[in-house]
Amino acid sequence: MLETMIEEYVETLRTLTLDIFAYTLTIPDSGQLTSAEAIRRLRSAPLTQPAGPPGPYDTDGDEDLMLIAIDNGIVTLDGINPDPDRKEVTDRLAGQGLRHWYIAQDVEGNGTLYVRYGDAEGEVQCPEPLANPSTPWTEFLGPLTPYASLLASLYDDRELERDATAIFLAIIEHESGVRFNEALLARPRLIVPVDPHRPIV
Repeated sequence: MLETMIEEYVETLRTLTLDIFAYTLTIPDSGQLTSAEAIRRLRSAPLTQPAGPPGPYDTDGDEDLMLIAIDNGIVTLDGINPDPDRKEVTDRLAGQGLRHWYIAQDVEGNGTLYVRYGDAEGEVQCPEPLANPSTPWTEFLGPLTPYASLLASLYDDRELERDATAIFLAIIEHESGVRFNEALLARPRLIVPVDPHRPIV
């Protein structure tokens, strides 16, 4: 099933022509994460540094995020070249009683999948694995550990080149049941400036 989903996401990404973007999905364990609560979390503090250059899905303000309500959760899409400061903003959506996924693809082709289930965190990066001389990349997976064998294919020279972002999106859908596609992006959305002094559109 995952391989089929990966193939479908390869086609989705080709259709959407998303060269640089960051996508998050946050779902509560129970109840509903409302748009109002998500906005309160996102705007709790300003960005600490200026944003990077805009991408194909940029909005009117460099600090704007696209916010979409889905069922009991929230999706954000950011068309600015991903950086740690912008991730810090969307990380505010994570917390106790919530499952949070973050995917980023930057202008240099680097990909990141970060997950947080309550206090449990996991992360994987591509094309170079997140690792150091004393800690293998698998030790950073946390809740992503069940997908270790699939993710290992990203670093195996014997494997055909794999689309890391398609794999990451398939994992998120497998975990959450939420599909990233044109229909999702066409849903009603709010444009949310991270700066609390600017109005929401």
